Amino acid sequence: MSFYPPKSYKIMPALIALIGILVLQGCAKHSSVDIDKSALRFYGTPADNGDDFIHEQAPKTLFSDGLNCSQFQDMGAALNYRTDKPLNLHSSNMKASAENDPILAQGLLLSPGDLVEVLIEDGEGFNGRYIVDNAGYVKLPIIGVVSAGGATTNKLETKIELALIRAEIFQPASASVTIHVLNWSSIEVSVAGAVFNPGTVLINRKSKGVQNSEHLDAYGDYSTTRLLSEAIRTASGIRPDAKLDQIILIRKGWQVQIDMTGMLTGELVKDYPLVAGDRVIVPSTGCFQAHLVRPSQITPKGFRVFMSNLIDSAGDNASAGIGKFATSLPYGTRLLQAAVSANCVGGKDWTNAPRRVVLASKNPITGETQVIERSVEALMTTPNQDNINPYLMPNDAVACYDSNITNFRDIAKTVVDILLPIKLL
Repeated sequence: MSFYPPKSYKIMPALIALIGILVLQGCAKHSSVDIDKSALRFYGTPADNGDDFIHEQAPKTLFSDGLNCSQFQDMGAALNYRTDKPLNLHSSNMKASAENDPILAQGLLLSPGDLVEVLIEDGEGFNGRYIVDNAGYVKLPIIGVVSAGGATTNKLETKIELALIRAEIFQPASASVTIHVLNWSSIEVSVAGAVFNPGTVLINRKSKGVQNSEHLDAYGDYSTTRLLSEAIRTASGIRPDAKLDQIILIRKGWQVQIDMTGMLTGELVKDYPLVAGDRVIVPSTGCFQAHLVRPSQITPKGFRVFMSNLIDSAGDNASAGIGKFATSLPYGTRLLQAAVSANCVGGKDWTNAPRRVVLASKNPITGETQVIERSVEALMTTPNQDNINPYLMPNDAVACYDSNITNFRDIAKTVVDILLPIKLL
């Protein structure tokens, strides 16, 4: 009589092999094991020495080429003034003026798109409002085009007066021209160097209907966004390695250095009005300066971080609460705050506490992508150590990994799911 073993006996060897594979997979290290994640020097961590970087041109006296970060560790730090000690405020903290500054001495220059009103005494046929065209000219009746871009209103008045005299429309004694700026247009300037998004930026962008009738009827216009700080902010703000006390503004061959540390410390600072064609350069120190990592007028207000938290305590990113506001973090956020925002912290003490968080960040100085891994418990217990809890930068990626106990629990659950149908055979 032949004997046929039950079907379950045939399945058992395959089942044992499957369980062995699952256990081995559960004991295996996760996929980022081959990546060097333990480097102490990480962008977002203040270090004693700076990073080598390539200048836009050969370093000169205008660019910092030393990599000793100790001289920059207090740059941009907030100042404290004591009432029991004299305030030693010196003239170097005074604002630049047209008397001592080559850029401001040129006056407020006109740019393409600016709206001006021309008033000529006894010149009804010429009076009116004119827009400086793309080529930088205004076109008046009879006398034709007059170059206006890059000129002050005083120079434009003189040019129009000379054109009227040369056309024999007015006598030299009677030619009197007055020009009022009714609206400063949006302008393009270039920003290079230690900013997050260098390139050409458009500043002084105005929404339609922002001016009321009183402004339209009044002569003159004042812009709060056609300024140096706005150009830097539009380029996503300065990086933490910026040489903040040596920002360079280039206009028509003239060049000035501007100390903008007052934007962070509360000291006086000259926020230059810009004109079309200006060039702004923010040199890099090569050093991370923690005092520059906070929201300000020339740093990012906030940025986006990409997060993932696919763990058992939260089955997906939606239930983990990782939405728009969780991933939009204020500038100056550290890895611990991002881990809390991603719901990586907390839960069952014995089973979920030994989690890990992985941070991937691109070093904007060297262009290298760096990856580090930190224990969530280490972040919670030693958040004051910069090498454990670094700063986050725009577009960083943060991922959470579960504890080993949770991994084994998942393997056990998978084994039960496999054995249960077999038992019912």
